[in-house]
Amino acid sequence: MLREMHFESLDSTNVYAKTNSGLFSQNDITCVTADEQTKGRGRFDRTWFSPKGVNIYATFYFTLPKTTRELVAMSQVMAMSLSTLLKRKGLHPEIKWPNDVRLNHKKVAGILSETRFSTKIVEFFVGIGINVNLDEVASIDQPATSLKIETGRIWDRKALLKELQVQFESDLALFKRDGFEPFHDDFEALLCFKGQRVRCFDGETTWEGICHSITRDGQLNLRLENGIIHTVLSGDIV
Repeated sequence: MLREMHFESLDSTNVYAKTNSGLFSQNDITCVTADEQTKGRGRFDRTWFSPKGVNIYATFYFTLPKTTRELVAMSQVMAMSLSTLLKRKGLHPEIKWPNDVRLNHKKVAGILSETRFSTKIVEFFVGIGINVNLDEVASIDQPATSLKIETGRIWDRKALLKELQVQFESDLALFKRDGFEPFHDDFEALLCFKGQRVRCFDGETTWEGICHSITRDGQLNLRLENGIIHTVLSGDIV
């Protein structure tokens, strides 16, 4: 079951969910949304531009047993949920591993998956920001776009969010049962930079190599200059 909580304004949907998770059901998905975020952020504490009334800012809270396999792939699952939805709309998304969804080589959505571990369960706070009806992208610190810019029409944000909720709820059930394996081939087909030289920062070290493939559990394989395949468990292509 999916429960919804909506606010006109929050500093961050992830921060709100982490602060108030004790109020949420651990047996359901709680989706926290806001019309704007005053302190929206992405991975590595980057600022996420979050103007009012034009985009989707949402955090999906749920729990999984600690014994669940491939827990680190949750950002990739959400990226696949949105990509599946966009493909149904006739668009052609690609995924910048692990968590950016792009259209025409420009970022349209970003995902920030955070966790909190306890004795038996893991709490997930999977935040997603989608540029929906945004007109101005010049203030964003990388090539960006929106669904409106790409299609020339205004989108119904509530309807789009509802479709994403349904898709993610279905994908999460599949993940619980079979892990990342059912998503692997489709994710790799959408992987951008495949076969190209990239740099990947894992939080401590920057690795350079050819973007080679995705592992069966959703991590990135780089082929280094010496021919060795190096698997990046967590990081960001820069």
